[in-house]
Amino acid sequence: MTAKKKTRTGDPAKKTAILKAAMRLFPERGFSDTSMDAIAAVAGVTKQTVYAHYHSKDQLFEDMIIALCDKHADAAKSPPGKPKPIDEQLFDAGLAFLNFVTSDECLSVTRLVISEVNRHPALAQKYYEDGTQRLLNTFATFLKEQNKLGTLSIPDPDSASSYFLALLKGRYYLRMVLGVRPRPTAKDKEENVRDTVAIFMRLYGGRDALHTRSRF
Repeated sequence: MTAKKKTRTGDPAKKTAILKAAMRLFPERGFSDTSMDAIAAVAGVTKQTVYAHYHSKDQLFEDMIIALCDKHADAAKSPPGKPKPIDEQLFDAGLAFLNFVTSDECLSVTRLVISEVNRHPALAQKYYEDGTQRLLNTFATFLKEQNKLGTLSIPDPDSASSYFLALLKGRYYLRMVLGVRPRPTAKDKEENVRDTVAIFMRLYGGRDALHTRSRF
C-alpha cells in the first residue's frame, strides 16, 4: 500500500478542504468517533461531496497521511545549485526529517494512531507504510545513489536508512510524543542532527568506515 490510491475526480479546492477537516477532526475526536458527516460539516461541503472524493473513511485517513508526507517532503527539497558535500546533504535531510516527525501535525496523527491501534490495527499499518516506510525507502534510494558516486560505502542501504532515522529520533521523539517538557529548541535539533551525521559518517564514510549489516 505504498502507492497512492486514486480518488474520484472532483473539485480540487473541496478535496483540500476535506483533507484539512480530516487533519483537524481525526486527532481531536479519534478515528472511530469522527464521522464523515462531521468532516463534511467542517469542510463546508455535503456528505455526498466527501464520498465523491473518498469512498471510505479509511481511504480518507490514508490520503491524509500521504498529503502530510508530501507537504513536508516538498518543504525539505533543496533548490538547484552546486552540489553540497555529503555531510551537509545528510545534515539537511536529517533536519528536514526531524522537523517533520516532531511537527505538531505529525505528532497529533502519531498519537491518534497509537490510541486506535487495538481497535483499528489497519490504521497503524497504513500509517507505517505510507509514512515511515515511505521515508525510509526515499532515504535508502538517496544512499544507493551516494554509493554509486563513491561518497559513501554502505553494504546495506535499507538498514543504514533505518539506523539514520532511528538515531535522529532517539533523543527527543518519544518525549515529544508523550508531551514531556521541555520541548527541544531549534538549536537542540540541529545539534542532534550533527551528532547523528558524525556517527553515520564514521560508520559509512571513507576508507575507515565501519561496515555493518542488519541481522533483522
